[in-house]
Amino acid sequence: MTSMRGMVLVLVAGAILVASLSSWSPVLAQAPATQRSASSEAAVDALVAEVRALRADLAQATQRSMRAQLLLGRLQMQEQRLAYLDRQRGETAARALEASRATAGMVAQVEQFDGGGCTAFPTAEQRRDCEQMATQFKRQLGTQQAFEQQLRNQENDLTNALAHEQARWSDVNGRLDDLERTLNAR
Repeated sequence: MTSMRGMVLVLVAGAILVASLSSWSPVLAQAPATQRSASSEAAVDALVAEVRALRADLAQATQRSMRAQLLLGRLQMQEQRLAYLDRQRGETAARALEASRATAGMVAQVEQFDGGGCTAFPTAEQRRDCEQMATQFKRQLGTQQAFEQQLRNQENDLTNALAHEQARWSDVNGRLDDLERTLNAR
């Protein structure tokens, strides 16, 4: 960008020099009029062509800069999305692990009841109370297992979403690499 500004300054200085030389009548009086107008037109044409080329280069550089900024913004958004999904997945995995431990404890309790734990009670009323508790524990176990499965499904969904977002991040990163190669090639 600095070299383009330098070139523009040199061209503007050259144009000023040409303009000031053209107003110098003693010098111009020595050259024939046809030579003077042909060389002036050629110089002006060359300057106009150079200014047009500089404008095209500047427009192209501006376009690349805007593209790079957009890609960087997308990359930052993807990185934030990845961090968010990874944090959610980690929290869900921790909750699923806690639920799994709770489920294992409940399974052990239900197995005690199913293993004849209620028959050991001496009275029918105590056995009936024990069987009601066993039924209640089984219902709670079913609810707990469903909750654990829900957390596992949620964890799998987050893992899949994370993989998808990582692929998108790789795509944006690859596009930035392509842009960098394009800029380095010039």
